Amino acid sequence: MKHYGYILSLFIFLTLNLEAKSLLYKVSSTTSTVYLLGSIHLAKPELYPLAKEIEEAYTQSDVLVLELDPTSNQSEQTIQKSMQQKGLYPAGQNLANQLSPKTYEALKSYMDKINMPMQNIEQLRPWVVMLQLSVTEMMRLGYSPELGIDEHFLRLAKQQKKPIIELETAQDQMDLLAREDKAFQDKLLFYTLESMHEMEPMLESMFRSWKNGDTQTFESIMAKPLEEDTSLQDIYDTLITKRNYKMSKKIEAFLQSNQNYFVVVGSGHVVGKEGIVELLKQKGYTLTQY
Repeated sequence: MKHYGYILSLFIFLTLNLEAKSLLYKVSSTTSTVYLLGSIHLAKPELYPLAKEIEEAYTQSDVLVLELDPTSNQSEQTIQKSMQQKGLYPAGQNLANQLSPKTYEALKSYMDKINMPMQNIEQLRPWVVMLQLSVTEMMRLGYSPELGIDEHFLRLAKQQKKPIIELETAQDQMDLLAREDKAFQDKLLFYTLESMHEMEPMLESMFRSWKNGDTQTFESIMAKPLEEDTSLQDIYDTLITKRNYKMSKKIEAFLQSNQNYFVVVGSGHVVGKEGIVELLKQKGYTLTQY
């Protein structure tokens, strides 16, 4: 269940070698320093060791900040409860009679391709199907949640008894994804199915742009789906943009304290015109990229 704690960052799985610039930024006030790191939630062994600058930024910080700690008792209970209460259709409803014909046919085709019976998922709601298929495909390609940067620093912080702060709650994330909007759910699943065949080459492109410190190319890769299909804007705004504004406000509050923070969030929240980096710059802060 804890693998679903990072559910809202499934768009930005990366594997990379942090030899050049990375998505690590430093922003300071007169009393505090915040290190902001764009994370890889599922990764491969060759990700490690991380760049010296990243490990040093963590060491110099008093507090670790994550989007969510999926291993906490409260998070695990919330995720499990949401899966049970919001993840299954009631009697008389299923994917066959709730999805649009286009999305259902796309789902059947994909299930045939991976040799998985439709009966295994018929009662699951679209957002749960999206999670299962995405995580399964990523793990098939060799990516693991246990190797994610979030997990890496979470383990360190627990071993060192370093304070851990969450930017969101499991309930926040589950409510967003399990949103009671039939069209939203249908579109979310259809887009996931459509993008499955592009996942591997997309990851390779992201790898190259990250390795070269090319944030402009990275941003263009992230923006491409919206350019090709403007109907995805609602999904993107819900799962990414609106959360960026909330996270940036919390980071601003950290800068008013007298402690240093190491903030790890999904890479998709860091880049872009309404990413956390730009939002902080608009507030007058200067950010240095490593």
